[in-house]
Amino acid sequence: MTRILLSVAAAALCLSTVGAQQSQTLPRGFDIVGGGSLSSFPFNSTTDHKWQWHYDSAQFDATGPIQITNVSVRTHSGAGTITSFDFPSVQLTMASSPTDYTVAGNGIQPGHDSTFANNLNADVTVVRAATPFTGTNVAPLTWMSFDLTTPFVYDPSLGDDFVFQIEKCGTNTAWGEFIDGTSGTAGLNGGNRYGDTSSCSSAISSFSNNEYVPIILIEYGPVGPSLASSGSPGGSMTFDLSGLTPNSAAAIVYGPAGSYTVPGGGCAGLVVDLLPVNFPPLSSLIIVNSDANGNAQLVSNVPGGGAGLSVQGVDVSSCTATNSIVL
Repeated sequence: MTRILLSVAAAALCLSTVGAQQSQTLPRGFDIVGGGSLSSFPFNSTTDHKWQWHYDSAQFDATGPIQITNVSVRTHSGAGTITSFDFPSVQLTMASSPTDYTVAGNGIQPGHDSTFANNLNADVTVVRAATPFTGTNVAPLTWMSFDLTTPFVYDPSLGDDFVFQIEKCGTNTAWGEFIDGTSGTAGLNGGNRYGDTSSCSSAISSFSNNEYVPIILIEYGPVGPSLASSGSPGGSMTFDLSGLTPNSAAAIVYGPAGSYTVPGGGCAGLVVDLLPVNFPPLSSLIIVNSDANGNAQLVSNVPGGGAGLSVQGVDVSSCTATNSIVL
């Protein structure tokens, strides 16, 4: 047992922090291929726009709550390079929705309402305040990030669809190219758009497409601290911590299963549960540092005798423990 613990501890020297965030497109499946449907709205138009891009909850890969931290858009595969674009004010809002993304509804929830506010649940969050959206020399199918300032927690398993609202007020320089989107048969496309093409403050939509929606790329992670691992004892293992306080200390706790009290530091007295059996004392703590996205990674060569050890993470800033994993 001692050899195993020393081996894992030595692996802390190989620590690197990486982005453990996940990403996917909405609708899903267009990460590296174009959607084949195009539109000038809203970024190749000089008029003010307000849009709700409404996506089906079934388009999410996650099966539980996630924290969406960024969103990007792109031009279509046949577009030319955007020399420059400059929109002085783009505000972004996210919410789960009491309405279905479709025009007709799904038999349980009504279809998207023409009144914008009626499609937003109480979790509505401004994820990007009204600030400029600019860029230069953007090749086709290149994701252009909105750089969200506030994350949004969304749980697709609850069945409420997802609304991404855009308010574009003013245009200095438009894209000069079409946005990439996807269209399909009613009820099967996975998303739709509803908007106003002359006002960024309208309360109602005056324009829509039945089963056309721009493609967005979302980046997301778990809600709160989480630990995941890959590999198995007897070889290299990777331990990924996510949902941590950004740019702060965290701990990886490992040892035989049992409940232990974390010694010392700001989290002294925090109890971590390394699963079912009592086997004191607490074996070890490895201190790691999270990156700007709240992620950290430890790569370790774990001997085969390490099978049965438990591993858990602790966000030292919030004194919050992650789930526990048995090797």
